[in-house]
Amino acid sequence: MYLWKNSCGVFCLYLVWFFTILDTSIPKSLYIFDVHIVRYVHTFVRRGDVMHVRRLVKAGQASHTVSLPKAWLDKNNLKKGDTVYLHEKSDREIIVTPEHKEQEIAQKEITITTDKKDIEHIQREITSAYINNYSAINIVGKDLNEKAKDVRKMLHDFVALEIAEQTSNKITAKDLLNWKEISIEKTLRRIDIIIRSMFEDTVKSIHGENLYQSIYFRDFDVNRLYFLMFRILKGALADVNIAAQFNVSNAEILSDWYLVLNLENVADNLKTTCKLFTELGDKITGLEEVYKVLQENYLGALKAYYDRNKDLAQQVASKRQEVIVKLEELTKKNKNINALMPNIKELETFISNIARIVIDRE
Repeated sequence: MYLWKNSCGVFCLYLVWFFTILDTSIPKSLYIFDVHIVRYVHTFVRRGDVMHVRRLVKAGQASHTVSLPKAWLDKNNLKKGDTVYLHEKSDREIIVTPEHKEQEIAQKEITITTDKKDIEHIQREITSAYINNYSAINIVGKDLNEKAKDVRKMLHDFVALEIAEQTSNKITAKDLLNWKEISIEKTLRRIDIIIRSMFEDTVKSIHGENLYQSIYFRDFDVNRLYFLMFRILKGALADVNIAAQFNVSNAEILSDWYLVLNLENVADNLKTTCKLFTELGDKITGLEEVYKVLQENYLGALKAYYDRNKDLAQQVASKRQEVIVKLEELTKKNKNINALMPNIKELETFISNIARIVIDRE
C-alpha cells in the first residue's frame, strides 16, 4: 500500500512537471491529488482554478519585476514591448489587464410575478431587484391590473427607475441611472442637508407647530437616496469595475454603508418624533434644550466625518451620557416625556454610531 501511494505521488509529480514544461494549466483531473505535490512547481491548486506563484526579481534601484504565465500572454496576444495595466483592487490585490478600457456595468433583467402575493411581498422583491442593479424589471401577473397603481408608486420610489412599458398584465421598468454622474460624497451630503432641515423643524414642532407632513416627505427623499447609496455600495463590493469607478476600497464601502444606514435611521426617528410631538401638544415642555443638544451632536458628528477629525468625534461620543442625564431630570418634572424616552435614546445612539465611524477609521 505504501509503495503504491508513493508511486502515485511520483507519477503525479511527473505529470505536474510535464504541464509546467508546457507552461499550461494543470487539468482538473489532477485536482484530486494533495496540494503538497503541486508545491514543487510553485503552483497552488484551488477548486476550479490555478494560482501561479512567481518570485519578485529586482530590476534597478527601486523597481521589481514578475513574470506572467505564457498561456495567459498567448490568450491575450501579448508580446515583448506591449503594455499591460495594473489595477489596485485592495491593499493586497492587484489585477493585471491587457488593455485599459472602461468596463460597462453588466445588463441584467429580472421578472417578478404578482400572482397570489400581497403588496408588501411585491415591494420587497422590487426593492431587492433595484439594489442588486437589475437594468430591467418586468412585473407580470394575472392580477396586475388590480395592483398596478401600487406597483407604479413603488417604482417611482427609486431614483432613475422609470416605467418604459405597461399593459394590463405587464409593467416594465428600465434603469436610467448614469453611473458617471453619481458621486458618493455628494449623495451623502444631500442626505445630510435634508436631515439638518428635519432637525430644525422637529425642534420647532415642540412649540406646537404641525410640521409632520413636511418632515414626512423629506424622510421619503432620504429613503430614496438611501436605496441609491445601498445600490452603489453593494455594486462596488461585488464588481471591481464599479469600485474603481467610484475609487473606493472595501473598508471605505463598509464605512459609507454604516454611515448612510445611521443617517436613514436618524431621519426615520425625527419623522416619528415629530408625529409624537404633534399628538402630545403642549404636554412636552422642557424638551427643546435636549433636542438642541442632540442637534449640536449631530452637526458635530457629521463635521468630524467630513474633516476626519477624531478628537471632535470623541467629544460627540462622550456627550451621550449627558443627554441621558438631562432627559431623566426632565421626566421627573414631566411624566409625559416618558413616551419620548425610547426615541430620544435611540436618536442619540445613531449619532454616536456616526462618531464611532470616524474614531474607528485607520
